[in-house]
Amino acid sequence: MSRRFNFVATGIGSLPFTEAGEACRLIFQYLPEAPHWPQLPKVSLREGMIEQFLEGAPGVVEKGGKPFLRPLEPHEEWERFYQGYEAIDLDAFAISKERGEGFYAFLEELGRRKSFPFIKGQVTGPITLGLTLKDEAGAAAFFNPDLRDMLVKLATMKARWQEAAFQRLVPNAVQIIIFDEPILSSYGSAFMNVSRADVISCLRETIAPLAGLKGVHICGNTDWPMIMEIGLDIIHFDAYKDLSSVLLYAEPLRHYLAEGGAISWGIVPTDEEALKGAEASQLAARLTQGFAQLAREGLGQELLSRGSLIAPSCGAGSLTEQAAIKVYRLTKEVSDLLRGRAA
Repeated sequence: MSRRFNFVATGIGSLPFTEAGEACRLIFQYLPEAPHWPQLPKVSLREGMIEQFLEGAPGVVEKGGKPFLRPLEPHEEWERFYQGYEAIDLDAFAISKERGEGFYAFLEELGRRKSFPFIKGQVTGPITLGLTLKDEAGAAAFFNPDLRDMLVKLATMKARWQEAAFQRLVPNAVQIIIFDEPILSSYGSAFMNVSRADVISCLRETIAPLAGLKGVHICGNTDWPMIMEIGLDIIHFDAYKDLSSVLLYAEPLRHYLAEGGAISWGIVPTDEEALKGAEASQLAARLTQGFAQLAREGLGQELLSRGSLIAPSCGAGSLTEQAAIKVYRLTKEVSDLLRGRAA
């Protein structure tokens, strides 16, 4: 499986459009080598980052837009869930059109175009699911062993279902599934009482059954050496805000890249204010300066080029449509500049 990314441009997931075809056109225009399916939270609450991945989960009660979970109840739902998991019944974990309009529009476009080096999907990760979703008493699902186990398996099967859909349409593309774990930006704080061992074991169990490349997206600072130990193929971070933090870990980063890992440098800001004055040349220069610092610490250009993707800092779902278009345009322009083939 090829892992030579050479600063390929890709995206995160969410976009502000209410028409799926429009979102897909933007993606295929600016991310032609590594397109992703669009999540469209402005279409419906059911396309939110938690709600979108709840179909197939047992014990879910959705009331007033705030779902909660009931451990082991109703019994038949839990039994059906584990039967589907053991049988690898991927259709039991499908995202419906009601919750994933952008996914199905993306599949239609894939079927027409056929050939891509990379295809990217995304799933909200089990730690973010587990610390966001609550039980009936208001306790985080992550701290209930039954709920945590279920959410790990749910995230895995949502990812495997996407892989199967991509495989049917573009069998020669390298598949990438990124688990969105924004909550890990709070790791180590008083707000997140989760151990290092639990983070590592939870994500390792989630990614183990996947066939393609698997990664994580964390849109804030975290314990990066810990993340590099998990066994992920790709780590995405907000390079616009947190580049200096990651550069502190030159030796773990060198080891991670040398072992075949890759970094998705989220250098294009998705903050409206920062975006106003952003230019591709300036963003590329910031990364180039960072790469020069890594080179002084012994991390070679070939290793960086092979193991680097270029992306927005986070999803663009909260932006205006025009701002989102600029984000994607800048992402491609930065990629082109770093590849030495800018227009």
